[in-house]
Amino acid sequence: MSISAVVGAQWGDEGKGRIVDYLAQEADVVVRYQGGDNAGHTVINDKGKFALHIIPSGIFNPATINIVGAGTVVNFDTMATELAALEEKGVDTTNLYIDQRAHLILPFHCLLDGAEEASRSSSWQIGTTKRGIGPCYSDKASRKGIRAMDIMDETRLRTRLEMLLPGKNRELAYFGLPEVTVDEIMNLASAWRIRFGHRITDSVSILRKAVKQDKAILMEGQLGVMRDLDWGIYPYTTSSNPTSGGTCSGAGISPRLIGRVIGVVKAYSTSVGGGPFPTELKDETGDKLRAIGGEYGATTGRPRRCGWFDGVAADYSSWINGFTDIAITKLDVLDTFETLKICTGYMVDGKVVTELPETGGQEKAEPIYEELPGWLVPTTGARAWEDLPPNAQAYIQRIESLSGARASYVSVGPERDQIIVR
Repeated sequence: MSISAVVGAQWGDEGKGRIVDYLAQEADVVVRYQGGDNAGHTVINDKGKFALHIIPSGIFNPATINIVGAGTVVNFDTMATELAALEEKGVDTTNLYIDQRAHLILPFHCLLDGAEEASRSSSWQIGTTKRGIGPCYSDKASRKGIRAMDIMDETRLRTRLEMLLPGKNRELAYFGLPEVTVDEIMNLASAWRIRFGHRITDSVSILRKAVKQDKAILMEGQLGVMRDLDWGIYPYTTSSNPTSGGTCSGAGISPRLIGRVIGVVKAYSTSVGGGPFPTELKDETGDKLRAIGGEYGATTGRPRRCGWFDGVAADYSSWINGFTDIAITKLDVLDTFETLKICTGYMVDGKVVTELPETGGQEKAEPIYEELPGWLVPTTGARAWEDLPPNAQAYIQRIESLSGARASYVSVGPERDQIIVR
């Protein structure tokens, strides 16, 4: 039995999708275990370029079962759009399933998400994508949400909606938004039932069978530890747990079953959304990283904040997640930099700290850098460790020492064959 968790080790957008896509070529099951359609996983393969927001990145292997787990929140309209785009490119999507316990994003969740963000002062805006993720998870936590299985039982669904909607309509009215009726949601759910009913299942049965048959299973996280609800830069976080620990609750597996935890890191740092980002570069170097790396959000198109690699955050992420391996993406973006910097500590209130402080401390943190020489030659053609220039090898080894895990995968381009496996 082999269960590997692929998690974001930074602020999200690390390139998890391409790593899962690569590993899924030999995986029997891929489970997306948390989050919603508020972040995209960009995958480039022989079928084209895709931005997946809710469908697992293992969908391109027709032999792989893909599960949207109980820990996710699902917008069926987004899923329908993604399925259509995949099928148009000839991707077989019959192997996609949604756990019956996954909560559903309803239209008013998106409206409330945007209205709540607009009501915050500019200094306290979270940077939400306005996809309804937070309001949906809020309903889940307050035990009044609508789950995928509810749309399969019209009587139960109507009862649940009659409990939910009076309060939601009061919230909508507060923001001057149109109210919704039970019948409106019932009609929407009826269309979803026809479109997705055959995909709604009990994923526990699938996973138990796969474990007993010693199948290869991949857990796919969304975003990164710095956006984790408990361990991230709260309140500038998502509403779920994109850590390795989140796989257990989100996918319904025991911690004892996870054999590998692969942390995905960019060779530098990026972030989309609000909150502290100590190594952010608001200068020509940051602009250069963004331009070469194509650093724009897969979901919103927003320009990503760019900065040097943050070893303090990487060390913290490794501790929280228990990395056995790391995958370094976009090494090639650094090919033209004469000098590189890595953050190895912060100056906070006049003191040097090497362990990540809580959000307030990060807001005051000034990065302490060490410099490394660049390599100034293309790495995109490298296919083995020995093909990388010595300075690139040294840079990777420094990231390994700060992350406390071996770089088992190094990406030097967007294509599948541009991943060096060590």
